Amino acid sequence: MEISPIDGTTCLVTGGGGYLGRNLVAALRAKDCTVHVLDMAPSPEPEPGVHWFQGDVRNEVDVIAACKGVDTIFHTAAVIEALTRPRRSVAREIESINVGGTKNVIHVAQSLGVRRLVHTSSIVASFCMDAEGSDESAPYSTSDDLYSATKVQGERAALAANGKHGLLSCAIRPGGIYGPGERLTYGRLVRWLKKGVPLVVFGDGKARLDYVYIDNLVDAEIRAAERLVEGSPVCGQAYFVSDETPINAGLFSIELVRLMGLRRPMLRIPDPLARATAFALERLYRIPGAPKPLFTVANVKLIDIDHYFSIDRAKRDLEYAPLVDTAEGLRRTAVESRAYFDSL
Repeated sequence: MEISPIDGTTCLVTGGGGYLGRNLVAALRAKDCTVHVLDMAPSPEPEPGVHWFQGDVRNEVDVIAACKGVDTIFHTAAVIEALTRPRRSVAREIESINVGGTKNVIHVAQSLGVRRLVHTSSIVASFCMDAEGSDESAPYSTSDDLYSATKVQGERAALAANGKHGLLSCAIRPGGIYGPGERLTYGRLVRWLKKGVPLVVFGDGKARLDYVYIDNLVDAEIRAAERLVEGSPVCGQAYFVSDETPINAGLFSIELVRLMGLRRPMLRIPDPLARATAFALERLYRIPGAPKPLFTVANVKLIDIDHYFSIDRAKRDLEYAPLVDTAEGLRRTAVESRAYFDSL
């Protein structure tokens, strides 16, 4: 398959201050790319070859400034909030970034002649079905949680833009992202453990979920970008990407804690109780000033059913294969997580 190497080009990473974004920036710099970062966070320490644009994907002026001179966009910016029917202000915020921001990036990319766009979607694009090895032909999610719904809308917009105004596009659907330095999901777990909170797991431990180690995901994103050339089967397509080793979410956390060398009591919550608790927490969050729920109904659903997919299309079109298997990925994550635990 024809490829157009990304080495030495200028790329934009939206959400470049996030976990995936930071790792993409590092990988692109290793390929001698000039990297533009668009993120709402202020710039960290200056880094050669990295140009930081503090701004918002919803703001056309900010996106134009970050897109000038760019060949490829890796669109990773998103709000990860799996809430069901939250109060209107929260819903508007999530929709405006995950959908409106995506459409704004696409519009600017087309108007400025950007050549390639890799949109980071999610496994939840095909959420709430027993997906035991299904592929990309599975229907889009009809879940009413905002993360799934907005990820579907964002992906559809990105794929619909393919071939229009000179822009070629595709989407990557990662499983649960993990690795050293991840602070949203497993960083929170470590902080709870440090406070002496028991390890909480949901369900009976049977349902399996796709996970993807950060290096594997970054590799897939770059492979996708390099194969966005005229006539390529990658153009306009979505790809599931994982370690190809589905595992129960609770067992994943248990193994991580074990590899960290920690012993903690475990509290297993049956699915009906977990769903009822999540529902109550989400209802409470509708009250202005109430804290965000520790977990949501969609979180419980996601780990309550088999939710793993074939990556055969990615293997064929992207020539993707996991660089790091789950056992090694967990080991590396545990080493860094233990250091983080000890630093708290």
